[in-house]
Amino acid sequence: MKNSILVLFLLVSTFGFSQNVFWYDVLLEVDSKNASTVADLVDGFYSNHTKASNVKVSFSSIPLKGAGEKATHIISITSDSSESLADFRNSLKGSEWDLYLSNMSTYVVSSRASAGKSLITNGFETEYPIGQMWGFEVKNTQLEELVQAFGKLIKSYKFEGFVGLGQIVHGTDNGESVYIYGTYSDLNAAFNFGPNEKNAEAFAEFSQVLDNVKYKRSFTRVLIKSY
Repeated sequence: MKNSILVLFLLVSTFGFSQNVFWYDVLLEVDSKNASTVADLVDGFYSNHTKASNVKVSFSSIPLKGAGEKATHIISITSDSSESLADFRNSLKGSEWDLYLSNMSTYVVSSRASAGKSLITNGFETEYPIGQMWGFEVKNTQLEELVQAFGKLIKSYKFEGFVGLGQIVHGTDNGESVYIYGTYSDLNAAFNFGPNEKNAEAFAEFSQVLDNVKYKRSFTRVLIKSY
């Protein structure tokens, strides 16, 4: 097990274009009639809450998802520093936070949170408004091969936005442990994502690796506002 972890660490560290991304997501189920009120509450709190320059908060709707996904909105907190992310999460307390939570509880049907980190990316996350997440159930013995194939893929493909593969460390659900996340400038770019003549071989290799892991779910978010 120790050797597997060491090999994976060395493998990921060899990709010079990889940028650490640590994240904390809160997924919210909101009735459509209350969506604008919730958006105002989120904006009222996060636009006034102090954060470090390397911490970003974004609030998005989730219009495209499977039938089993209850969440309609997502608050994503990201940073290139786990310490900065933890400090920001720990700062969410006090009377203003308590009031915010009290007001949100009136309009939010259900909520859940998860957190994790990237293993390999093509660089910094962009401000593109559309993001798509694919979730997979991956065994530890499959992880190295998956990361290696994904690294080859993103070397062969010029992504317009951000794309990364990482682990869900906290708040995993139903065996889901690994995600791929990509961003797009608009819906047209999202529609046209996929292999072309230049990267067909890398896509085929990566698809073969994916055949050995269990696909769990996917959803697409559309940015409402970032802070």
